[in-house]
Amino acid sequence: MTSEFKKIVSSSGINFLFRIFGLVAAFFSSAFIGNFFGEETWGSYSLAFTISQAAGMLFALGIPNALIKIVGGNSLNVLQAKKILRQGLTITLLISLVPALIFFAEAEFFAVRIFGNEKLVNYFLIITISLPLFIFHELFLYFFIATKNFIRYSLFMFVLPNVLLILLLFLCYKMDLTGHYVFLAFALSILLVVLTEALTVFELRPERTEKVMSSRELVKTASPMMFSGLFLYLLNWSDLIILGIMVDEKQVGIYNYAFKAGSAGFLVIVSVNLIMMPKMAELYGRGDLTGLRKIINNTTRLVALLSLGITGILVVFAPFIMSLFGQEAAQGVTAMMIVAVGVFFSAAMGNVDQILNMTDNARTFRNITVVCFFINALLNVVLIPHYGINGSAWASLITNVVINIVCVLYIKKKLGFYTFA
Repeated sequence: MTSEFKKIVSSSGINFLFRIFGLVAAFFSSAFIGNFFGEETWGSYSLAFTISQAAGMLFALGIPNALIKIVGGNSLNVLQAKKILRQGLTITLLISLVPALIFFAEAEFFAVRIFGNEKLVNYFLIITISLPLFIFHELFLYFFIATKNFIRYSLFMFVLPNVLLILLLFLCYKMDLTGHYVFLAFALSILLVVLTEALTVFELRPERTEKVMSSRELVKTASPMMFSGLFLYLLNWSDLIILGIMVDEKQVGIYNYAFKAGSAGFLVIVSVNLIMMPKMAELYGRGDLTGLRKIINNTTRLVALLSLGITGILVVFAPFIMSLFGQEAAQGVTAMMIVAVGVFFSAAMGNVDQILNMTDNARTFRNITVVCFFINALLNVVLIPHYGINGSAWASLITNVVINIVCVLYIKKKLGFYTFA
């Protein structure tokens, strides 16, 4: 075990503990909404959250991932990284005004015409606020990753947002505020987090440093990652959006519970891969493909082994886990097990998405994700009428297998090694 790999393992372990806290807190807030505000409110909240996050990912223009690639690949210092961050915040602030105004002006159209639910109007109005905040939050988080400040990343990703959300949800419950106020509580929690992040990162009198690249170059570098990131996100959450169109809010809420519980294996995957991203960019930037292969192979074996145990627990205890979300959530047991198997397959194949992004193959990954997104959407449309939420879970699993296999084969062709060797 090399010193670099030991450092990755130790940093990943710390990040994993933070993620456990985040998972428990997210579980608590989800159960709190479902039990005290109703399954219908939880379903509407889930739908609004998914749409807001997907739009945020699109209009972030891929700049969060580009931050890691640029900073790691060019060995930039913190001042130079902050310069890139400021450029990203300025660009996305201007861009995010467009979708925010569209959601504000056409809230009734989206709610009534597309989703057939007048109660969603206020949710779409709140998305106007949450959308820019999502983008800024994402930029700050990826800045922490790029500068290898993983503790600060973990605090702002898993601790502060969840604690604030739980406190605001409790306040809504005490004040008897339900429906869209629950989603407003989420938007306010992100606002407070973004303000805290800004105060933490930027000084009142920042030191001057030369511009690393122009805003046009930044957007050009980031744009392939924007589309691949968006479609990869939609691959995970398009099931929820299509279910929102084809079934009632309760079924959407149950599937969301099943998907979140079944995705617990991502705790290990993301904990390790988060530490890996800047290191991959650094090794590739130096042209050290041998070191890159060793780090990827070692971490893939570690992640696969740990994920196997988590997947086994999820499958065996699926009925008990889903019962924690309420009596009706038991309908999602099968869907949860299918999702869990899909997550393990991703773990066994390696961090293929970020490997491609960090090695100048972002455009190829974008093309793969676009094709697989349409495959997933088609499978959902075909399977949901026959199998309900289980149809969505199967669509997710099949698409997951396809995208991972294609990426693994392409990495072998371009970089000369298998990610799981």
